[in-house]
Amino acid sequence: MNQLKEKLLLIGIICIFLFITLPVLSNFLVTPDEILKLEFQTNVRSQLRFCKQNPIQVYGRNPIGSFTNCVAVLESEVTLESFFLEPLEETTETQWAFYDSAGKQIFPSVSWEGVDPMVFVSLVRSKRGQFGVQLQKKKDGAYFFYRTKLLNWVI
Repeated sequence: MNQLKEKLLLIGIICIFLFITLPVLSNFLVTPDEILKLEFQTNVRSQLRFCKQNPIQVYGRNPIGSFTNCVAVLESEVTLESFFLEPLEETTETQWAFYDSAGKQIFPSVSWEGVDPMVFVSLVRSKRGQFGVQLQKKKDGAYFFYRTKLLNWVI
């Protein structure tokens, strides 16, 4: 009888644990499967560069790595996917962001239904070739990291 009570208690604890943690785990941040358009505040399109960052911080507003690791952004609409045509052979995580011709980081905005407008801080390419974006809420400055698909992002 005592063993039955212990088993029921253990099952109850497991159920409570799953009831509490499952919603948190199932709500992992992933961008929606729709086209997300990056909007730039100023008329910088002709000066815009998409560059690899110098990874001083894991996630943050990092300085530009060098202008040799930059791609000019075309005047026409383009997806982020177009900047990664060749397979990158690096086995380290890399971060990419937008900069002007002077090397100052530019922060475009993005929003989608049900989410407050956010600022695009950087794109992260993992060691396995997966992509994520670091976004910051305009309202309160909170940072978020979303897994994403490059083909969904348009400039």
